Order: sequence, then structure tokens, then C-alpha cells
Amino acid sequence: YVLKPTFTAQHIAHLDKQAKLSRAYDGTTYLPGIVGLNNIKANDYANAVLQALSNVPPLRNYFLEEENYRRIQRPPGDIMFLLVQRFGELMRKLWNPRNFKAHVSPHEMLQAVVLCSKKNFQITKQGDGVEFLSWFLNALHAALGGTKRKKKSE
Repeated sequence: YVLKPTFTAQHIAHLDKQAKLSRAYDGTTYLPGIVGLNNIKANDYANAVLQALSNVPPLRNYFLEEENYRRIQRPPGDIMFLLVQRFGELMRKLWNPRNFKAHVSPHEMLQAVVLCSKKNFQITKQGDGVEFLSWFLNALHAALGGTKRKKKSE
């Protein structure tokens, strides 16, 4: 559970109703969901965006339950779904009540960002948080099968 946390629908439904401190294996206490992200080089702009998104309940709840997106089919060679998988993993680590430490490494998530953004966003260079947020949400939307077309309202 520590390395690959899983969440039930019942557990997810209670996340906002109870603020229960957890104790990491290293002895520190933390509040699941309010966990630090390691700053690898110059990725603090991305950390801030990822941390904020992890506390948007509909987005968080969707990604905590891997079953929501596990069976989405992507064309062969499509690397964008890696972004979905890594974001889901990061959400589950941030909200894990049984972490090793009171902070989490976003390294795998950031590697997926570098790859999927074709190096427009990097770990070693400071980036713009607003540009990253816009790109990231659009990339997730597309990877989950969303389209650029707006539906006509009737």
C-alpha cells in the first residue's frame, strides 16, 4: 500500500469530511493531501500547480481511483497517456495516509511532463506556472479522449 496506494470510493468520499493527521514511517506527522513536493532543480512552478490541482476535489477524486481511466484506449505510440498515469500516481502518493515521509518526489511526473511537452517544460529551467497549468490541463483533457471542439448548446 505504501508504494502503490489505492483508494476506494468510500474512502474518497470521506477525504474532505475528516482532517486526520497521519504519521509517516520516519515519525513525522502530516495531513494527507497537504504534503510537500521535492524541488528537484527549478521545478517549483510545476510543483505549485500540481499541489493546487491535487486539492481540486473533482479532479483529485477522479485520479485517486485508477479504475476511472485504466481502460482508456490510446493509439499505438501515443505517449500522452503517460501524463495521465503519472498524475494519477502522484495524486495517490500525495493523499496516501501511510507515506514513508511527509514529502513526495514528483520526479516521474515531471519526466512525463518533459517528454509530453516536447521539452517546453523542463525540470532544470524555471517555467511559467500559468502556461504550465494551461498546457497541463489541455494535455490531460486530450489524453483522456477530450476534443478541442465545443459542444453546441441547445
